[in-house]
Amino acid sequence: MTAPERLRSPRLDERLAAMDSLAASGDADAATVGALVECLAHQGKAIQRRAAETLKALAARGVAVRDVLLQALQSAAPAQRWGAAYALSLLGAPPSEALPVLLECLGADDGDVRWAAAAILAHMPEPALDATLCGLLRSGNARQRKMAAYCLRDRAAHLPTIEQAMLEATSDPEPGVRMAAMSGLARISAEPALAAQRLVAMFDDPDAGVRRAAAAALGVLGYRSDAVLAALRAATGSPDASLQRAAGRSLRQLGSAA
Repeated sequence: MTAPERLRSPRLDERLAAMDSLAASGDADAATVGALVECLAHQGKAIQRRAAETLKALAARGVAVRDVLLQALQSAAPAQRWGAAYALSLLGAPPSEALPVLLECLGADDGDVRWAAAAILAHMPEPALDATLCGLLRSGNARQRKMAAYCLRDRAAHLPTIEQAMLEATSDPEPGVRMAAMSGLARISAEPALAAQRLVAMFDDPDAGVRRAAAAALGVLGYRSDAVLAALRAATGSPDASLQRAAGRSLRQLGSAA
Protein backbone atom coordinates (compact mmCIF):
# COMPACT_ATOMS: atom_id res chain seq x y z
CA MET A 1 0.00 0.00 0.00
CA THR A 2 1.41 3.40 -0.99
CA ALA A 3 1.66 6.32 1.42
CA PRO A 4 -1.25 8.20 -0.23
CA GLU A 5 -3.36 5.03 -0.04
CA ARG A 6 -2.57 4.61 3.64
CA LEU A 7 -3.46 8.27 4.26
CA ARG A 8 -6.86 7.69 2.64
CA SER A 9 -7.54 4.46 4.49
CA PRO A 10 -10.92 4.11 6.24
CA ARG A 11 -8.95 2.83 9.25
CA LEU A 12 -7.89 5.72 11.46
CA ASP A 13 -5.03 3.76 12.98
CA GLU A 14 -3.65 3.16 9.48
CA ARG A 15 -3.78 6.88 8.69
CA LEU A 16 -2.08 7.80 11.95
CA ALA A 17 0.62 5.19 11.44
CA ALA A 18 1.27 6.52 7.94
CA MET A 19 1.67 10.03 9.33
CA ASP A 20 4.07 8.82 12.01
CA SER A 21 6.19 7.16 9.31
CA LEU A 22 6.24 10.30 7.21
CA ALA A 23 7.20 12.52 10.14
CA ALA A 24 10.01 10.13 11.05
CA SER A 25 11.36 9.88 7.50
CA GLY A 26 10.96 13.56 6.71
CA ASP A 27 10.30 12.75 3.07
CA ALA A 28 7.16 12.87 0.93
CA ASP A 29 6.37 13.28 -2.75
CA ALA A 30 3.71 15.61 -4.15
CA ALA A 31 0.99 12.94 -4.13
CA THR A 32 1.66 12.17 -0.48
CA VAL A 33 1.60 15.85 0.48
CA GLY A 34 -1.73 16.16 -1.36
CA ALA A 35 -3.17 13.24 0.58
CA LEU A 36 -1.97 14.78 3.84
CA VAL A 37 -3.66 18.06 2.97
CA GLU A 38 -6.88 16.12 2.33
CA CYS A 39 -6.58 14.73 5.87
CA LEU A 40 -6.78 18.27 7.22
CA ALA A 41 -10.50 18.21 6.38
CA HIS A 42 -11.16 14.82 7.99
CA GLN A 43 -14.10 14.71 10.40
CA GLY A 44 -11.85 13.33 13.14
CA LYS A 45 -9.91 16.03 14.97
CA ALA A 46 -7.11 13.63 15.86
CA ILE A 47 -6.52 13.08 12.12
CA GLN A 48 -6.71 16.81 11.41
CA ARG A 49 -4.16 17.70 14.10
CA ARG A 50 -1.76 14.89 13.22
CA ALA A 51 -1.89 15.83 9.54
CA ALA A 52 -1.03 19.45 10.35
CA GLU A 53 1.81 18.36 12.63
CA THR A 54 3.13 15.99 9.97
CA LEU A 55 3.09 18.75 7.37
CA LYS A 56 5.03 20.93 9.80
CA ALA A 57 7.62 18.17 10.29
CA LEU A 58 7.97 17.70 6.54
CA ALA A 59 8.31 21.43 5.94
CA ALA A 60 11.11 21.57 8.51
CA ARG A 61 12.94 18.94 6.42
CA GLY A 62 12.57 20.95 3.24
CA VAL A 63 9.52 19.27 1.70
CA ALA A 64 7.42 21.74 -0.32
CA VAL A 65 4.09 21.98 1.50
CA ARG A 66 3.41 25.72 1.74
CA ASP A 67 2.17 26.25 -1.83
CA VAL A 68 -0.19 23.28 -1.56
CA LEU A 69 -1.62 24.71 1.67
CA LEU A 70 -2.04 28.14 0.08
CA GLN A 71 -4.04 26.51 -2.71
CA ALA A 72 -6.18 24.69 -0.14
CA LEU A 73 -7.21 28.04 1.34
CA GLN A 74 -9.34 28.46 -1.80
CA SER A 75 -11.14 25.12 -1.38
CA ALA A 76 -14.92 25.05 -1.63
CA ALA A 77 -15.01 23.02 1.60
CA PRO A 78 -14.92 25.12 4.80
CA ALA A 79 -13.18 22.31 6.72
CA GLN A 80 -10.42 22.19 4.11
CA ARG A 81 -9.92 25.95 4.23
CA TRP A 82 -9.70 25.89 8.02
CA GLY A 83 -7.32 22.93 8.03
CA ALA A 84 -5.01 24.70 5.61
CA ALA A 85 -5.04 27.91 7.66
CA TYR A 86 -4.30 25.97 10.84
CA ALA A 87 -1.44 24.05 9.23
CA LEU A 88 0.05 27.27 7.85
CA SER A 89 -0.02 28.74 11.36
CA LEU A 90 2.22 25.87 12.51
CA LEU A 91 4.81 26.75 9.88
CA GLY A 92 5.30 30.27 11.24
CA ALA A 93 3.46 33.57 11.06
CA PRO A 94 0.33 32.86 8.98
CA PRO A 95 0.38 34.55 5.58
CA SER A 96 -2.08 37.32 4.77
CA GLU A 97 -3.86 34.89 2.42
CA ALA A 98 -5.05 32.98 5.50
CA LEU A 99 -6.71 36.02 7.08
CA PRO A 100 -10.12 35.76 5.34
CA VAL A 101 -10.37 32.10 6.34
CA LEU A 102 -9.46 32.83 9.96
CA LEU A 103 -12.02 35.63 10.18
CA GLU A 104 -14.63 33.34 8.64
CA CYS A 105 -13.81 30.67 11.22
CA LEU A 106 -14.60 33.05 14.08
CA GLY A 107 -18.22 32.37 13.14
CA ALA A 108 -17.87 28.60 12.79
CA ASP A 109 -20.38 26.23 14.40
CA ASP A 110 -17.52 24.31 16.05
CA GLY A 111 -16.36 26.07 19.20
CA ASP A 112 -12.93 24.45 19.01
CA VAL A 113 -12.43 25.95 15.55
CA ARG A 114 -13.60 29.38 16.71
CA TRP A 115 -11.18 29.49 19.64
CA ALA A 116 -8.28 28.05 17.65
CA ALA A 117 -8.79 30.69 14.95
CA ALA A 118 -8.97 33.38 17.63
CA ALA A 119 -5.71 32.17 19.16
CA ILE A 120 -3.98 32.44 15.80
CA LEU A 121 -5.40 35.92 15.13
CA ALA A 122 -4.37 37.12 18.58
CA HIS A 123 -0.72 36.75 17.62
CA MET A 124 -0.90 37.48 13.91
CA PRO A 125 1.38 40.42 12.99
CA GLU A 126 -0.98 41.91 10.41
CA PRO A 127 -0.80 45.74 10.48
CA ALA A 128 -4.46 46.40 9.68
CA LEU A 129 -5.89 43.49 11.67
CA ASP A 130 -7.04 45.56 14.66
CA ALA A 131 -9.15 47.75 12.39
CA THR A 132 -10.51 44.68 10.62
CA LEU A 133 -11.50 43.09 13.92
CA CYS A 134 -13.19 46.30 15.04
CA GLY A 135 -15.22 46.20 11.85
CA LEU A 136 -16.14 42.58 12.49
CA LEU A 137 -17.13 43.44 16.06
CA ARG A 138 -19.65 45.87 14.63
CA SER A 139 -20.93 44.01 11.58
CA GLY A 140 -20.15 40.28 11.80
CA ASN A 141 -22.60 37.59 12.80
CA ALA A 142 -23.15 37.04 16.53
CA ARG A 143 -20.37 34.49 16.90
CA GLN A 144 -17.93 36.60 14.92
CA ARG A 145 -18.76 39.69 16.96
CA LYS A 146 -18.14 37.83 20.20
CA MET A 147 -14.89 36.27 19.04
CA ALA A 148 -13.67 39.55 17.53
CA ALA A 149 -13.98 41.12 20.98
CA TYR A 150 -11.92 38.34 22.53
CA CYS A 151 -9.32 38.64 19.76
CA LEU A 152 -8.98 42.37 20.35
CA ARG A 153 -8.70 41.74 24.07
CA ASP A 154 -5.93 39.21 23.62
CA ARG A 155 -4.05 41.35 21.08
CA ALA A 156 -3.83 43.92 23.91
CA ALA A 157 -3.59 46.96 21.66
CA HIS A 158 -4.49 50.02 23.75
CA LEU A 159 -6.01 52.17 21.02
CA PRO A 160 -8.92 54.63 21.36
CA THR A 161 -10.64 53.13 18.31
CA ILE A 162 -10.62 49.67 19.90
CA GLU A 163 -11.88 50.94 23.23
CA GLN A 164 -14.70 52.80 21.47
CA ALA A 165 -15.68 49.65 19.57
CA MET A 166 -15.72 47.70 22.85
CA LEU A 167 -17.86 50.34 24.53
CA GLU A 168 -20.34 50.22 21.66
CA ALA A 169 -20.41 46.41 21.82
CA THR A 170 -21.59 46.50 25.44
CA SER A 171 -24.96 47.48 23.90
CA ASP A 172 -24.97 44.58 21.43
CA PRO A 173 -28.28 42.67 21.31
CA GLU A 174 -26.46 39.37 22.04
CA PRO A 175 -25.51 38.74 25.70
CA GLY A 176 -22.40 36.80 24.68
CA VAL A 177 -21.10 39.78 22.74
CA ARG A 178 -21.78 42.12 25.64
CA MET A 179 -19.85 39.83 27.99
CA ALA A 180 -16.91 39.57 25.59
CA ALA A 181 -16.82 43.35 25.20
CA MET A 182 -16.76 43.86 28.97
CA SER A 183 -13.94 41.36 29.30
CA GLY A 184 -12.03 43.31 26.67
CA LEU A 185 -12.66 46.66 28.29
CA ALA A 186 -11.40 45.38 31.62
CA ARG A 187 -8.12 44.31 30.05
CA ILE A 188 -7.27 47.02 27.51
CA SER A 189 -8.97 50.21 28.64
CA ALA A 190 -6.75 53.30 28.65
CA GLU A 191 -9.57 55.23 30.35
CA PRO A 192 -10.49 53.08 33.34
CA ALA A 193 -12.86 55.66 34.81
CA LEU A 194 -14.97 55.61 31.64
CA ALA A 195 -14.83 51.82 31.45
CA ALA A 196 -15.82 51.50 35.10
CA GLN A 197 -18.79 53.79 34.56
CA ARG A 198 -20.01 51.60 31.72
CA LEU A 199 -19.44 48.38 33.67
CA VAL A 200 -21.40 49.68 36.65
CA ALA A 201 -24.27 50.52 34.29
CA MET A 202 -24.24 46.89 33.12
CA PHE A 203 -25.48 45.81 36.57
CA ASP A 204 -28.93 46.76 35.23
CA ASP A 205 -28.63 44.47 32.20
CA PRO A 206 -31.62 42.11 31.78
CA ASP A 207 -29.32 39.09 31.38
CA ALA A 208 -28.03 37.48 34.58
CA GLY A 209 -24.83 36.29 32.92
CA VAL A 210 -24.03 39.81 31.79
CA ARG A 211 -24.56 41.17 35.30
CA ARG A 212 -22.17 38.55 36.72
CA ALA A 213 -19.62 39.32 34.01
CA ALA A 214 -19.84 43.04 34.83
CA ALA A 215 -19.08 42.34 38.47
CA ALA A 216 -16.10 40.15 37.56
CA ALA A 217 -14.79 42.68 35.02
CA LEU A 218 -14.65 45.45 37.61
CA GLY A 219 -12.18 43.42 39.62
CA VAL A 220 -10.00 42.85 36.57
CA LEU A 221 -10.19 46.53 35.59
CA GLY A 222 -8.86 47.47 39.00
CA TYR A 223 -10.42 50.92 39.11
CA ARG A 224 -11.58 51.82 42.59
CA SER A 225 -14.22 54.51 43.08
CA ASP A 226 -17.17 55.12 45.36
CA ALA A 227 -19.58 54.18 42.56
CA VAL A 228 -17.72 50.95 41.80
CA LEU A 229 -17.52 49.88 45.44
CA ALA A 230 -21.18 50.74 46.05
CA ALA A 231 -22.31 48.70 43.05
CA LEU A 232 -20.24 45.70 44.06
CA ARG A 233 -21.38 45.85 47.68
CA ALA A 234 -24.99 46.02 46.58
CA ALA A 235 -24.40 42.99 44.35
CA THR A 236 -23.14 40.95 47.29
CA GLY A 237 -26.69 41.13 48.62
CA SER A 238 -28.22 39.84 45.40
CA PRO A 239 -30.35 36.67 45.44
CA ASP A 240 -28.11 35.47 42.58
CA ALA A 241 -25.41 33.45 44.36
CA SER A 242 -23.08 33.59 41.35
CA LEU A 243 -23.36 37.37 41.23
CA GLN A 244 -22.66 37.51 44.96
CA ARG A 245 -19.46 35.51 44.49
CA ALA A 246 -18.29 37.56 41.52
CA ALA A 247 -18.88 40.82 43.36
CA GLY A 248 -17.14 39.52 46.48
CA ARG A 249 -14.07 38.48 44.46
CA SER A 250 -13.88 41.86 42.79
CA LEU A 251 -14.14 43.68 46.10
CA ARG A 252 -11.22 41.61 47.39
CA GLN A 253 -9.26 42.41 44.25
CA LEU A 254 -9.91 46.09 44.88
CA GLY A 255 -8.80 45.75 48.50
CA SER A 256 -12.20 46.31 50.00
CA ALA A 257 -14.55 44.28 52.16
CA ALA A 258 -18.13 43.54 51.21
